[in-house]
Amino acid sequence: MRKINLDLTDKSYDIKIGNNIIDLSTVEKFVSNKEVLIVFDSAISGSRIMQFKEMISKSILKLELIEIDANENNKSQETLSEIYSILVENKFSRDCLIIGMGGGIVCDIAGFSAATYQRGVNFLLIPTTLLAQVDASVGGKTAINHPKGKNMIGAFHQPVGVIADISFLKTLPEREISCGLSEMIKHGLINDINYFCWLEENIKQVLRLEPEAIEEAISRSIEIKTFFVKEDEKEANIRALLNFGHTFGHAIELIGEFKDYNHGEAVAIGMILALELSERIGNISKQDCIRVRELLDKAKIDTKIKNPINSTDLYKGMMGDKKKRGNTLNLVVLEDLGKAKVSNEIDESLILEILNSSL
Repeated sequence: MRKINLDLTDKSYDIKIGNNIIDLSTVEKFVSNKEVLIVFDSAISGSRIMQFKEMISKSILKLELIEIDANENNKSQETLSEIYSILVENKFSRDCLIIGMGGGIVCDIAGFSAATYQRGVNFLLIPTTLLAQVDASVGGKTAINHPKGKNMIGAFHQPVGVIADISFLKTLPEREISCGLSEMIKHGLINDINYFCWLEENIKQVLRLEPEAIEEAISRSIEIKTFFVKEDEKEANIRALLNFGHTFGHAIELIGEFKDYNHGEAVAIGMILALELSERIGNISKQDCIRVRELLDKAKIDTKIKNPINSTDLYKGMMGDKKKRGNTLNLVVLEDLGKAKVSNEIDESLILEILNSSL
């Protein structure tokens, strides 16, 4: 088992990574003498939930569970209200613990319910998808969607711990593994060319979930993300670099009504557009773009446009992104492979030109 500490002074916590690491020794300090609500993804097997429930039952004061069909449409005010109702009706105190067990949607909504119930309670995350393990579970971003935008209602609220158990990944379809690889490739592109090169050399082993390769890949991605969070917890500065491909990607998800693309696919398409933009402003070469596309293909990430996308509509969707400042889009571009920057000086005409030629 590996352990990475995210040092945020009084909000510091450990992220544990390993295979079959969920046992009483890893969770008892969080659940002991607590009222516990488990928010879990319906995709997790009932036997696994029952096993976890039985494991903690003797250590806790009270236990409630809520099962969520984890899709973007359910990452909503309605689902949040259901969670609040359970907490209120069962008289959960401010000393309770919410456990989010599932993918990124569960991590986000469990975290946001914890951030807002009685002005903030503790939560523990057990991410069960590759994407959640390397992204959503780390850094304290919590949110729900609004019908007109993704993650528009949220808060920064750090968990008390994260347990990334690789054994959950064995039941995932390949498309879900590829979804996580999209974010991992992004981490290399924005911060660590050596990690990007390592992924180029080891992508087949990672895709096959070979134990040594997948643990190394997850750990390195988490180290990169914790670096940004430690330096800039609330995204006032360099943490924004983690949004590489996301301003395009979130708009693509929205236009596809969260059905045409999963998050990793939309981000991968967004990264391709951001790479083309980076090339057009003279930062990277055409060969660099080809190299990244080849790695995305090797990771079996589907970057095909499913249905025609109007470039003007997509640009309007981008302008609804929460990361813009006033009427100015802040776009993350590459200065080089392994190095990114935020630019707010890119003309609308150039963005539309790239969207028209690429979509």
